[in-house]
Amino acid sequence: MSEENKALVRRIEEAWDSGDLDALDGLFAPEVLSHANVPWLPPGLAGWKLAHQNMKAAVPDRLVSIEDMIAEGDLVVVRCRLTGTNRGGLPWAGVGPNDSRIDMQWISVYRIADGRVVETWAINEMMKLVDQLGAPRELIRARVMRGGWPVLR
Repeated sequence: MSEENKALVRRIEEAWDSGDLDALDGLFAPEVLSHANVPWLPPGLAGWKLAHQNMKAAVPDRLVSIEDMIAEGDLVVVRCRLTGTNRGGLPWAGVGPNDSRIDMQWISVYRIADGRVVETWAINEMMKLVDQLGAPRELIRARVMRGGWPVLR
């Protein structure tokens, strides 16, 4: 079962990386429970897709690699790395296009049942991203204090 679950998570990461967002619909349960929703966006997959589209517009050369993957029982943990260049700007951060290089990582935990993701947790290097973009750190501190993204410091 662990190898099947790892294959499912690989398909998810490949769909995100290739921009095949429709493929994600069959990989997540309709009522997936997320412990890492994106602030001010719809919960679950709908919000993640919007966040992905915004990031893809900001970083059109984005490349995601799976650095580590561990599975046990119904859980899969994956550490990913995103690299690219800010060519489109991030309006939510008050940053225009500036050709800043981006290199950040995150860790996601997926709980899988019946061949679909039913629950997720995630933590990322959002503060590192903010620094690389030249956005004010206060922006992220305010979001975290309001229940936004978990942040690695």
